[in-house]
Amino acid sequence: MLSRQDVCAVDSSGLHEHYEKWPSHFQDASHLKISQYDGFHPSRILYAGLGGSAAPGDILKNWLEPVLKIPFIVLKDYDLPEFVGKNDFVLGVSCSGDTEEVLKMMKDALKKGCKIAGISSGGRLEKFCEKNTISYIKIKNLGVSRASFPYLFYPAGNILKELCFLGEIEKQLDSSKQAVKELQQDIAVDTPIEKNPSKKLATKIFNGFPLIYVSAKNRKVATRFQASLNENAKMFAHVSIIPEICHNEVEIWTRNTSRQFKPLFLRHPEESSKISKRFKVMKQIIEDAGFEVYEIWEKGKDYLSRTMRTLYLLDYASIYTAILRKEDPLETPGIDTVKRKILDH
Repeated sequence: MLSRQDVCAVDSSGLHEHYEKWPSHFQDASHLKISQYDGFHPSRILYAGLGGSAAPGDILKNWLEPVLKIPFIVLKDYDLPEFVGKNDFVLGVSCSGDTEEVLKMMKDALKKGCKIAGISSGGRLEKFCEKNTISYIKIKNLGVSRASFPYLFYPAGNILKELCFLGEIEKQLDSSKQAVKELQQDIAVDTPIEKNPSKKLATKIFNGFPLIYVSAKNRKVATRFQASLNENAKMFAHVSIIPEICHNEVEIWTRNTSRQFKPLFLRHPEESSKISKRFKVMKQIIEDAGFEVYEIWEKGKDYLSRTMRTLYLLDYASIYTAILRKEDPLETPGIDTVKRKILDH
């Protein structure tokens, strides 16, 4: 089960091959430089992106929260907040370069006099930046934005480095690439289930409804996994944050609860003792209701290394989950229909 033959039979277009090469993509992406940069010290950072192009912004926000002294806002809509003005920095990110929501926000940011930069593989966003002499990084497109994550995250990180926001944590950009490289063999297609944590996870959740429980420190990794399961495996998934669930969702765990639910804990080594205690109590309640709790602990020498390692493991798990469900992980007919009908109008 989940042999290379099994994977290739379902993933006929070879999406998994992009993930196999993620370590080299991480290296390549980290060397991409911004054009026309002239320095700026904004009051706020606004990251404009949707879907797979928004996930890097979520991860950046989580990573920078302990050190950033100005607000970092991830926008996933058509409109900029009314408070945005000329002292703000707006980073528009669209893998294709044609995401209409991002283009709308970039145009509005230009009108408001904001400092602006763009990241895309081309498209209308590249033309917009060229026409208006806006700082820009052109990236590789690995077919879909979720697979192109390395080319979206590291250029955005480099822009924030140029803005002098990273400080001492800047070195984590390099260590995180090494963490992904070290994990690659463990989760690769040719590594059997008994030695492969991504395949093991897939076998636990593929025939049910994953309920993913996390603390605030790694919530964005969980939401990325939720989106990857939606797109790759065509399945529902749900993310909840501890301690909030201890005040409401804890009540769903009874002997009458559907056996389709698959509880998954994503644990973080820097959890406070209070958070750890709540995880322990939640686990006991869920097990008393007759469920098995599957736990994954983030590993790595620093925050970004742990984040990237876990993200890589979970993204691969979403591919394997798709294979077990006999779903082509590349195809997204629902998303394609929405885009087509919007363009038709």
